[in-house]
Amino acid sequence: MKKWFVAMMAALACLIVGCNVEDTAILCGREWNVNLDVIADTASEFEMNDPLIVQFRYGTNFDFAMLKTAFYEGTLANRGPEIWNHEVAVTEKQGVYTLQGKSRHGGLMTARELCRKKEPGPVVIEVSGDGKVLMTKQILLIKNR
Repeated sequence: MKKWFVAMMAALACLIVGCNVEDTAILCGREWNVNLDVIADTASEFEMNDPLIVQFRYGTNFDFAMLKTAFYEGTLANRGPEIWNHEVAVTEKQGVYTLQGKSRHGGLMTARELCRKKEPGPVVIEVSGDGKVLMTKQILLIKNR
């Protein structure tokens, strides 16, 4: 009876760990792992000529129809004007959305191109679903070394 109880508790623990839900997050990075569909190199500080990929992970499937990603001048505490935004239709079968672009010069868009900034400085990325803000993140663009 004791072995049966231990086996059942182990199975229950595996089930709970297997159902663990990922937290909502905005990930920004320089490298994209195509096989795993994830950002391989996450960061919050980018040189202007670094490639930039932005990924929004919701944790569960999206429970809204429209996803908007907006870029703003400034910091989280002192957000300035909107630089640009991108709105896309999503489905409840999705739980992750990745924003990346192809540069005119080949390869992925640089931080300068994706953020549409001419000068280094802080940028706020805001993700909202059906008009409700879901998450914000601040990144810093720095001069090229």
